[in-house]
Amino acid sequence: MQQRRRLNPAAPAAKHPLLAALLAAILTAAMIAAAMFSNGRILQVQTAAPADVEVYSDTASFAGGAEVTVDDAAIRTQGGEEEHVRRVVKEFTRDREFSIFALTWRGDRDIAAYVRSQRPDGTWNEWHAMDPLDPPAGSDLFGTEPIYVEPTTRVQVSTGNVDMLEGGRQISDAPTTARDLDAVFIDGGVGTVAGDITPVVDSYSRYMPKVITRTQWGAGASRTPTYTEPVTAVTVHHTAGSNNYTEAQAPGIVRGIWHYHAVTQGWGDIGYNALVDKYGNIYEGRAGGLDRAVQGAHVGGFNTNTWGVSLLGDYMQTTPSTQAISALGEIIGWKAAVAGFDPMGYSYHTADFDFRGSKYAAGQGATFPNINAHRDFHYNQCPGDYLYARMGAIRGAAQVKYTQVRSSRVFANPLMPNPRVSTTETTTDGTKTVTNTITSPDGTTTTVTNQQGTTQKVNTTLLSDLASGDTVAIATVVGTIAGVALIYAFQQGMFDDAIKNVGGTELLAGLTVKDITPYITPALKVVGSSEVAGVWQQLEPALGKAAGTVSGPNGTAMTFYANGIGVRDAQGQIFSLVGEIANAWLQQGLDLGPLGLPIAAQTSINADDIRMEFEGGTIVFTPSTKTVNIITNR
Repeated sequence: MQQRRRLNPAAPAAKHPLLAALLAAILTAAMIAAAMFSNGRILQVQTAAPADVEVYSDTASFAGGAEVTVDDAAIRTQGGEEEHVRRVVKEFTRDREFSIFALTWRGDRDIAAYVRSQRPDGTWNEWHAMDPLDPPAGSDLFGTEPIYVEPTTRVQVSTGNVDMLEGGRQISDAPTTARDLDAVFIDGGVGTVAGDITPVVDSYSRYMPKVITRTQWGAGASRTPTYTEPVTAVTVHHTAGSNNYTEAQAPGIVRGIWHYHAVTQGWGDIGYNALVDKYGNIYEGRAGGLDRAVQGAHVGGFNTNTWGVSLLGDYMQTTPSTQAISALGEIIGWKAAVAGFDPMGYSYHTADFDFRGSKYAAGQGATFPNINAHRDFHYNQCPGDYLYARMGAIRGAAQVKYTQVRSSRVFANPLMPNPRVSTTETTTDGTKTVTNTITSPDGTTTTVTNQQGTTQKVNTTLLSDLASGDTVAIATVVGTIAGVALIYAFQQGMFDDAIKNVGGTELLAGLTVKDITPYITPALKVVGSSEVAGVWQQLEPALGKAAGTVSGPNGTAMTFYANGIGVRDAQGQIFSLVGEIANAWLQQGLDLGPLGLPIAAQTSINADDIRMEFEGGTIVFTPSTKTVNIITNR
């Protein structure tokens, strides 16, 4: 049966203390990530006793290396002269043992390189590809990734597109010669996970996996971090180089990578947000808080709103260990729960700047899995074929951890002391079911089950029920895309005495998008530049500047603008709600109201009427009379 209701404006009244107190508590539940995973606690663990281990580093001109002819050079031609098959490599010998090797150069150059190291018995290891490093924007210092070559005193380097200047030749018209490169030798020492470096025994944030902190593995001083809230995706990497490291050597590899990124390259810190070794140990990466959106330097122009995790070793021809896959899933799933993105979902990202080897120029982008790989963005082999083949397993492990963390939510309500709200998600035949359960101190449990993030049965008195502290209403709101925005507005007192029952359904009479946007902005996640450029910016000409976004179940999202609302449904479709239609949808409770989510764009049905279809009905606006009709069918 259809119901028609005509809206009459009424101004919101003053703030009501009791209502504000109750809904402030509900806001705590809706924004639980901020309450449960506080920034300070992540940093406090660094008061643990540090690992006092020296990092050895030395640099030499690449031209100074000995010229050695070998029969099995990784790159068989030099200087681009295909007609002359040269097998000359550069060989470097140091008095002090080192375990990490890299090449650096100034200016953007097209260089290919491989390195191998000599074992104690005089034989040589296999050649390891030296992938180009992804420098941050504006950097003039380039180089290869730091390659773990095992402890050694001698390496050989095979290069392409580099004139080796054999025999002391000084004159060359090649774009790059051996004089343009520097060889870097690093050793991070040894620190045992079972001894002086140990994972945090008690997680310093609820359900966080055990992590070896920066202080514990011996990170040096770092620059002030840059934050690009929110994190919407995690990129998986491998560090390349030898997989032949012990558990005691792994922290030294992390220290060596930190020194190369922070000191040699001048980045001020390690590029990754976290690292994992083949034994399943997790290492805190870039400083600033694992719970925060610390911008790393790991994926070229796509560092904004992404988080980088790298597995120590080369996985082009080696299968990652079960412990490593589990650890990757644990830290990524925990991060997804803290940041509020779906481990099995997708998000749009754009390149912030041009980068050699990138699949996308500045301003270009695409939709990527929320748990993605380095090679998804750039033309390279990272994180190796065998690790890339396990991305599905990593996403599955992350989903398990995500569900564990999200279902552990606890918040304090002044009217219902310490109730517990838990959220579980299941997917059957492509349909995701979200179940919110609230348990009062007396043991009373109330459950609300939603499919695809919308309620199965519309609560036409939801607003009054929230005001009275009804447990069903609270459980319904938790985890929805409207929850944060509506509840924050309640907290500000915007809805006091504005709840009107019109035609059997409650409405927030007179409330407009322009009214609410300035107030709810502090409760919204600031829309990151890549997100705006790729998805939401297309709506700005019509709706005004974006104020912030809220993410909901199954990939749904809602962005508030100065003059309207943008909505993304579970299938990724974007709808814009402008003017009076946006206000009417807001007044009936956004996606929590009887209309649910939009399903079609605004259209003109005749010379004077504008219509928009929703899951549960229709909004019709008549500009000539300035009237709005809401027609519900459920």
